[in-house]
Amino acid sequence: MADVQADRRLLTSARAGLLDGGGVLPGVRGRVAASWRRSVARGVDPAASANRYHPDLDFGSRLVRCALPVIEHLVEQLADVPVCVALTDDRARLLVRRDTAPSIGRLADGNHFAQGFGYGEETVGTNGVGTVLESGESVHIVGAEHFVERLHEYACAGAPVRDPLTGRIEGVLDISCRSDHSSPVLHSLVRSSAARIQEGLLRDRDPAQQALFDAYSRIDARGRRAVLAVGDRTVLTNVRVQTLLDPGDLIALQDHMRFVMRRTPSTDAWVDLPSGTRVRLRGTTVAAGPADAGMVGTVSVPRDDDAAAGRRPGGGPGRGSPAWRAAWTTVTGALREEPCAVLVLGEAGAGRTRMLTDADRSVHGPGQVVTLDPEQVAAAPGAVVTGLRGPGDGRLLVLRDVDRLPDGVLGPLTTALDDARLRPGLRIAATAGDDTGRGPAYDALLARFRRSASVPPLRNRSGDLPVLAAGLLAELAPHREVRLAPAALRTLARHGWPGNVTELRAALDAALRRRPVGSIEPTDLPGSCQSAPRSTLRAVDQAERDTIVAALRDAAGNRKAAATALGLARSTLYRKIRQYGITD
Repeated sequence: MADVQADRRLLTSARAGLLDGGGVLPGVRGRVAASWRRSVARGVDPAASANRYHPDLDFGSRLVRCALPVIEHLVEQLADVPVCVALTDDRARLLVRRDTAPSIGRLADGNHFAQGFGYGEETVGTNGVGTVLESGESVHIVGAEHFVERLHEYACAGAPVRDPLTGRIEGVLDISCRSDHSSPVLHSLVRSSAARIQEGLLRDRDPAQQALFDAYSRIDARGRRAVLAVGDRTVLTNVRVQTLLDPGDLIALQDHMRFVMRRTPSTDAWVDLPSGTRVRLRGTTVAAGPADAGMVGTVSVPRDDDAAAGRRPGGGPGRGSPAWRAAWTTVTGALREEPCAVLVLGEAGAGRTRMLTDADRSVHGPGQVVTLDPEQVAAAPGAVVTGLRGPGDGRLLVLRDVDRLPDGVLGPLTTALDDARLRPGLRIAATAGDDTGRGPAYDALLARFRRSASVPPLRNRSGDLPVLAAGLLAELAPHREVRLAPAALRTLARHGWPGNVTELRAALDAALRRRPVGSIEPTDLPGSCQSAPRSTLRAVDQAERDTIVAALRDAAGNRKAAATALGLARSTLYRKIRQYGITD
């Protein structure tokens, strides 16, 4: 007991010295000292906790579902000791609390250590929840190691609960008790129990995640290779990948793999990354029933002779995703050829025509491109055919969206292209969707083009988004001081962009009408930017989604208040948030 009192006096004195501006903390463990300094820097009041209640939490989440059996078992193990067992989300907000005795429950309630309340370091200082999230490791905070004085009578052991696939912290498991009941055993128990919750999360996966994880594990177990697995919502990497690539290149490679896996069952190719690093990607698509789960592959930085063998002729844009850079290289190379006949494939709005225009400007200078929409070709096919059979004037003729041309136009156009390819000075390009399975007449038309390139959709170019958005803002608001706030850029990055660059341009145009100058905030963006539905929405669904997003914005993200304003039950609001993929 004398040692406990001495330790408490030492810690109290050290904390007082820190509050008085001292920098040395004798006798204080390093992790605790670091947390105290963070608490001081954030202005935490050592005399009172300022945590608040959050009424809009999801108490039925996957994390809670996987954790409850472990928590109940832990409560049974500790039935003879008055403790609270708590689970929080990744923002230190309590989702579950179970007590082994009413007395400890009343004490916890008095300190607002209860369901719905937050226990982050920014409001409560050093503790067994917030400090875990800050450090990323388990902690055991005893007595006066807490920064806030009213918690000095307690001890808490906390451990992070990580997603077993991504390694991301999903929440914190905590055991709290009075400090005189504390034991190092609690720290061991909370760590082992957190590991059991992670095992539950590992089992609670859909078939696609399971298939991708199994394929990744098989390759990773074979040897000392850099292994990367990418799905629509899952990324798995080993340490070798993380040390081989910087974060920007890793994101670009993930986007590239998502693009490639929809087009080929396997790949063995050189990939140029934004930093200038060239890597060799050997990947295979992983199937889960009739659908693709993702792609798993190995990554290597080649030797000098290998790099020379894999190097492609021609330059490319100074920045951009690997797939975009590869398409640019193909298109610029085709535009230098005589005769020129290049086909650019990709989703609508992905920037196919823009790539042709920009690439031709870089090769031949401005003002050399003429575009024809499918409606123009269908309205006057004879004039188009006559033009193709006439002498070329050096300009690039771009036939947009040839996959939308009527069947009756395909035959004459194909014949005209046969003649045009033999005429000097006539340069032809076309854009089309990725689906080339329309029929023999359409296939015959595509076969008349000498070269083809595939432009990636915006969702596979997340690394390009900041530069692309800045460029669009400059086009939409020339000579204006306007920029995206970091939070607005994060909102854009979370969106799936089914309408690609066209949708991004429209979103920024709408934001500029709300905020003509200055910093564009998330609330200035259309409601669609905070939604990532898994299927196409009807007009009535889009209207409902936008109404929900507006209510959430008006309520500063408080879902209970938003549900009240909308006249919905909270459970109904949660269901619709999941249905429409609405993000914070």
